[in-house]
Amino acid sequence: MRPLLLAALVALAPAAAIADEDELGNEIEAQDTGRGRLALVAWGGQAFDTSGSGPNVPLLGGEVAWAFDQLDLGVAGYGYRDLRGIGSRSYDPVVLARVTQRFETYRGVDAGITIGVGAAREDHWRAWFQFALGLRLNLGPVFIAGELGFEQQSLLRLAGGVGVRLF
Repeated sequence: MRPLLLAALVALAPAAAIADEDELGNEIEAQDTGRGRLALVAWGGQAFDTSGSGPNVPLLGGEVAWAFDQLDLGVAGYGYRDLRGIGSRSYDPVVLARVTQRFETYRGVDAGITIGVGAAREDHWRAWFQFALGLRLNLGPVFIAGELGFEQQSLLRLAGGVGVRLF
């Protein structure tokens, strides 16, 4: 249950920051300058089985993306704990190519729509799809992100992340 609580807190952080604009400062400007930037994100959260036939599973992962003005092209790797629902304590890998369309909703806050396509290994490798809606609070080169994703096998994924833009 702790990953769920952590993911919920990280997902709500942008909304809390918007509520008190003076705390962030009125001089926040858009950080995008038109050139690409390498973005690294560490993800954590929970995937809920909406069909009721499988387990709810915690997840950990990371993403590397090239961030343009309003578009991120990246590769993400996740480990879903016991995705098969057999009581194993191991993590099943999921690898996705992700495209995120971002747009600024408020100074320093981006919303995003993400489509991911890749593969997951349960008993064997199979196709895996993801559609996610997210928010990102930009704090200079560091950002905090939250996503609500819809995935293969009727999974609803709630994830929070912390990232950095390197250049």
